[in-house]
Amino acid sequence: MDHVATTNRPIAVGIADKHPAVLDYAAREAERASCKVRLVHAYLVPASAMGSVYGLDVPEAYRAAGQEVLDEAVRHLTTTGATAPVESVLTRGFAPNVLEAATRSARMLIIGPDESKPWYIRMFEGRVARHLAGHAECPVVVVPDTWDVPHDDAPIVVMVDGESSAHGPLEFAFETASARGAELRVLHVTSPEQGTHDDQWDAIRRLVEAWYSLHPKVRGSSEVVKGDVREVAVRTAENAAMLILGRPHERRVTGILMDSLAQEIIAEAGCPVAVVPSTYRA
Repeated sequence: MDHVATTNRPIAVGIADKHPAVLDYAAREAERASCKVRLVHAYLVPASAMGSVYGLDVPEAYRAAGQEVLDEAVRHLTTTGATAPVESVLTRGFAPNVLEAATRSARMLIIGPDESKPWYIRMFEGRVARHLAGHAECPVVVVPDTWDVPHDDAPIVVMVDGESSAHGPLEFAFETASARGAELRVLHVTSPEQGTHDDQWDAIRRLVEAWYSLHPKVRGSSEVVKGDVREVAVRTAENAAMLILGRPHERRVTGILMDSLAQEIIAEAGCPVAVVPSTYRA
């Protein structure tokens, strides 16, 4: 996204159905950022359903059903005591396109699991999440149904695999850790066969050190870890408050996102996962 301050941008939430964990997570993030929650729901009217059936206005029925999804989400936030302002947006259109458009004016987009697939499978295969992972103009956070408020000592974990794609994820990671007062762990995983010297890590380490100098109150560590990506990620992120992955400027999903093992990594981590464009700026 362009370098435009996100101070007044809302936290957008893609609402597909009943996902209380997504709403609770969004409410906490909005309260922390002192911004509003924007609930977004997209609906389609099949061509075969156009017109009316025995006096029923079918398009209006689809719209009404979509409005009820939003109304129920608002009721949940109200009854659980959420204090952030809430607005709802109902749009007729294809969900990936509607949600991508929502990312242009949001500080982040939060989505939940697909009813037909586990959320971590949807992250890689689902049309909505995969489209957003490659095209969203702000960070996209996928929240599992099992999410609960993390322990105070739960760290923010960001995995970086190259200097060119690390800028956005690192900025988001430091911003998140600073806002939460959380520990930050920066990981770069290499294969056991790789030599002791890693030029790529040297460049990343210098970048990370620069970010720590800009955020002296953020406590944490940065390290290169040799081993299997899945094993390292599961070991370090299973108790994390958030796992952050990067997306390069070319608008394609990175290697770690396309790796089939990544499905297992995120499934076992059990924490929200943020996919952040390399061009992200707070």
